[in-house]
Amino acid sequence: MELQEVLIASSSPENPQKPPEPSRNLEMEQLDLINHYHKHFGSHVFNIANILRIDLRKPGAKRNINVLVTGILFIFAAYSICFNIKITFSTRHLSAELAAQLLIILWAVQSLISMVFLIYWQIYGHLSEFRVKLSQCQNLKGLACEDGQKYIEVTTRAFFSAIFLTCSVTAALATKYQLEEKHTVFQEKQSYIFFYPALRPFYTLITTYLYIVFNMTLFILIHYTNATMLEMRYFNREISNFNGSGDGASAKLIEHLEIYSNLCTVIRHLDLIFRLYTFIMIVITIPSMIFTLMMMNHRIHSFYDLILCMPTIGLCAFSFFAVTIAPARLHDEICRSKGYLCQNRSIWFPYRKEVYLIANTLSSHMEQFDLGVSVWGFALLSRPLILGTLSATAMMLSLLTELAPKAELLNEV
Repeated sequence: MELQEVLIASSSPENPQKPPEPSRNLEMEQLDLINHYHKHFGSHVFNIANILRIDLRKPGAKRNINVLVTGILFIFAAYSICFNIKITFSTRHLSAELAAQLLIILWAVQSLISMVFLIYWQIYGHLSEFRVKLSQCQNLKGLACEDGQKYIEVTTRAFFSAIFLTCSVTAALATKYQLEEKHTVFQEKQSYIFFYPALRPFYTLITTYLYIVFNMTLFILIHYTNATMLEMRYFNREISNFNGSGDGASAKLIEHLEIYSNLCTVIRHLDLIFRLYTFIMIVITIPSMIFTLMMMNHRIHSFYDLILCMPTIGLCAFSFFAVTIAPARLHDEICRSKGYLCQNRSIWFPYRKEVYLIANTLSSHMEQFDLGVSVWGFALLSRPLILGTLSATAMMLSLLTELAPKAELLNEV
């Protein structure tokens, strides 16, 4: 198995033929732990990946076949995006229609980039390496708590709901196109994307495939960030309930200091995995939100129009909040650690020099304000960043709405 290879590689001695028994037992325990909590690491996501032939975790003949299939689909997807860009800018549109076409292109680009990242994480083993490091902190005790079960149930339902809605919307749009007797100039040109109009359903299949992969990549981010957050929450709970006046308080506090150091290492590793992906997703999502709101401003004149635009609105909102909420929740949990430590009076009173010095050292370690999932190192994904991004998006929308030409003026030309 992939995880077993990573575990053995990370802790093998100089003589690989005769490993010590305790080390091998520890490896097997960690492997059993990770397999036991497989749902927290997106096992259902990789089940879908296996169906879509994008599961590249385990080397072998199956992986080679999946690489070939994924490569072919990637080429077709990239070609379809380039074709749509070409006909979008070669066809005259109203501002609302142009916004809708640009929105579709942005979603496709977003999905294609997500596909690249998902392939990269699997081939280079970043996800499996992260799972091993996380399991070494607290033996995944945070995932075993009641909150862990709640989060995995909610996330699993949300994932399959997103997949179902994605397939339903693309199928509905394809059916609508087939039932329409008259098509726009753009649709007529798009029907020749694979040279023959009869092959247009293949374009729908590729689009659906890309959107599903996009959802899979987002939920990998959510799963791994939530797992880290749950481990951090368990650590905070242990610090809050720690008896600093009991026997062996110094030794136990040293253990907490070591655990916190390991958690910091894991969080920084999580940031290295997802920082570039979150940056690209936010950079693409903000224009998507602006184009969506512009389209709403021009098209929604009744409740029926609002219903037609709901999938578009929902997808943009989902894209933004899926990337930001889980990392923001992790950041909040990290920021609470020092508060829990300082509020535990049994650590500070009565004064004991050794316990006080260790607690003070731990408190200084908790002042690492750059811990969390960042936007390519520029800023941490937190609640203030979410609010600031939404405010900036609203400002840009108001500016573009004022500058956009009115539909009546374009019709007169």
